[in-house]
Amino acid sequence: MRLTGAIALVTGGSSGIGAATARALAGAGARLLIAGRDPARLRAVASQTGGIALTCDLAASGGPADLAAAAQRAAATLPPAPGVGETTAGIDILVNNAGVGWAGPIGEIAAEKIAELVTVNLTAPMQLTRLLAPGMIARGRGRVVFVSSIAATGVRGEAVYSATKAGLGSFGAPVRPEKAAPPAPRTGCPGDRVLPGTRPRRVLRAALDAPARLAARRRAGNVPRARHPVRRPGLRGGSLA
Repeated sequence: MRLTGAIALVTGGSSGIGAATARALAGAGARLLIAGRDPARLRAVASQTGGIALTCDLAASGGPADLAAAAQRAAATLPPAPGVGETTAGIDILVNNAGVGWAGPIGEIAAEKIAELVTVNLTAPMQLTRLLAPGMIARGRGRVVFVSSIAATGVRGEAVYSATKAGLGSFGAPVRPEKAAPPAPRTGCPGDRVLPGTRPRRVLRAALDAPARLAARRRAGNVPRARHPVRRPGLRGGSLA
C-alpha cells in the first residue's frame, strides 16, 4: 500500500510502540491521527510527526465510537491523498495498538481490571475495525493492523492479558478474508497482526515489577506461597523474547 499521503490512525500513540509506529509512518509520508489518554505526551508525538492529537479513553463506555467519529472528522479536514481521485479524505490505515497489562496470580486480579483489559485490548479494536474498515473497503484500499504480543502464546502470571492478545489474533485472522469475500470485490484492505516481544514501555512496567512486589508481600506474610512461582513475562532462555 502506498503510504505517501495516507491517513493513519494509531491508538496508544503517545508512547512506546504506538509512538514509534507513528514516527515511522510519518517518515514514510503518511499523515497521522494519534490517539491516547495522555494529552501532554500526545501533543509531543503530534509535534514530532506533524500529526493531529486525539485524546480518548478506550476503556470508557462509548470510547471507541467517540474516537472513530473524532478521527473521521479530523480526516475530513485534510486534503485527499494525491492521485487517488477522491474529493474527501478518510482513514486509510488503522493501527490497533492501545493496550493495558497486568501480572500476578489470577486470584488477585480485580473484576474491574479484567473488564478493563478485555475492553481496551480486545473489544476496542473490534469496535474500531467495525466502524472504520467499511470506509476503507468502499474506497478500495486500506490496512488494519492489530498489535498483539508474544504473550498471546500464554505467559505465566498474565493469563488475562495473554487471553486478550490471543483473542486479538483470532479476531484479525477471519476479518482479513471477510473483506474480500463475495459479493464484494477484492479490496486491498487486509489486516495484519504484529506480535512484539517485551519492550521497556509503561504498559509493561507493572507486569515486570509484579514478581518483586509479590515476593515482598510474601516476605511480609501477606500472601501464601504459590506452588508455581510467577516468572517475569517474556523470558525465554535468559533473554527477553
